[in-house]
Amino acid sequence: MARSSESSIVTKCAQIMDVLSHSRGPMGFSEIVAQTGFVKSSCHRILAVLQGEELIDYDKASRTYKTGARLHDWARSAWRRIDLQQIASDIMLRLSDETGMNVALSVLDGDTILYLRTVDQMPVRYAAHPGDHAPLHCTAAGKVFLAHLPAARRDALMAAMPYERLTEFTKVSAEDVAAEFPAILRTGYGRAVQEEYLPVIGLAAPIWNAQDQVTACLNVWTMIDLASAAEVEGQAQRLIAATRQVSRQLGWQASHPPPAPGSLP
Repeated sequence: MARSSESSIVTKCAQIMDVLSHSRGPMGFSEIVAQTGFVKSSCHRILAVLQGEELIDYDKASRTYKTGARLHDWARSAWRRIDLQQIASDIMLRLSDETGMNVALSVLDGDTILYLRTVDQMPVRYAAHPGDHAPLHCTAAGKVFLAHLPAARRDALMAAMPYERLTEFTKVSAEDVAAEFPAILRTGYGRAVQEEYLPVIGLAAPIWNAQDQVTACLNVWTMIDLASAAEVEGQAQRLIAATRQVSRQLGWQASHPPPAPGSLP
């Protein structure tokens, strides 16, 4: 597995992670040197970097290295997202057929939402695609994520977030966005009416994991000239039923059941 000595530190880190992740057990320093072809001083330096980032663990008693907690967290997160998309796929198709609306699955990604999967009844230019990001302050899913975050994390995120005015209806202050949180927590869903794009209205509801945490959102949306706000909001019960179905398949036991669907003021 040896490569040119001109390889970057990132490449060398990746080589060591490859060796450790494919090993059947912890490895000694000499084994890592032998399999990577690195000189000892370079190997020591790379191992120290990886250990500092919690990508590998070092056991002093056995003098061996193994993959670390941070790498395991990445792996679990990746598997959860794959499972989530697979579980949600058929449910999203059915929800789109029942409502006649576009459906999207998203997760919180820093100070944006990240779309993982979409089902488009209307292939309009406003439609999100997997891999696209959208702001938190003007999307139904973004507001739902914010409403369910722990207070300290939410406050820090909202204090640093840009509040770009995208339409005349966009809320451009933390106070105005936060004013919707009590209704989101009470009814079990959030909405965005012409806030990101003027022709678009949508709802979002949370997907819960086995730890009673909001791990994703499903949202339905359509064009304002195809349905009124009341008609879109009339789909809230179907939307929440779909998110609960996904949640149960993720291991959610409803130990703290989300509120029943209702109407936002």
